[in-house]
Amino acid sequence: GGDIGKLSICGTINDLATTGCTPLALSLSFIIEEGFLVSDLEKILSSIKKVLDDTDIKIVTGDTKVVEKGSADKIFINTSGIGFVNNDIDISPTKIKVGDKVLLNGSIADHGTAILSRRKEFNFKTSIVSDCAPLNSLVKDMLDASKKIHALRDPTRGGLASVLFEMAQTSKTNINIYEDKIPIKKEVLGIC
Repeated sequence: GGDIGKLSICGTINDLATTGCTPLALSLSFIIEEGFLVSDLEKILSSIKKVLDDTDIKIVTGDTKVVEKGSADKIFINTSGIGFVNNDIDISPTKIKVGDKVLLNGSIADHGTAILSRRKEFNFKTSIVSDCAPLNSLVKDMLDASKKIHALRDPTRGGLASVLFEMAQTSKTNINIYEDKIPIKKEVLGIC
């Protein structure tokens, strides 16, 4: 599913896209700990390049700093982005209304399960891979199909429950979901 490079780029692209913005350009900065393997940096850069090539989004500025060994956790990546919003689009959790539907574009918890399976303190193996991906094309297709979309989110840290809770608080509405309607892979459910 990816590495820290893909995750950082997709995170910024998706933050822009889920506000109704068409991402145009990104900044990309690295803080690299002395001794970080060049081969690992090359893998990260390769995954970043693949996402950028697939989305036709450009890096327009950036910075790289190398810090003393022990001063960082190997590598930090900082990204930010710009884009444009069509004036017909007004997406925000404050726009959520009673009667709106919650739609998911895939199963939940794949990314979290993939990450947990690679941590040393958890001792399990899984075939589940991270579903980390740029969502800008999907969001564009959705907005081309309907201008009645009130809110979008990429449920990252905290997952679906946290995102829906935050959206309910922001919109001052209740959001009812039904567990049996939430798509979740059997392997993920078994691990949970």
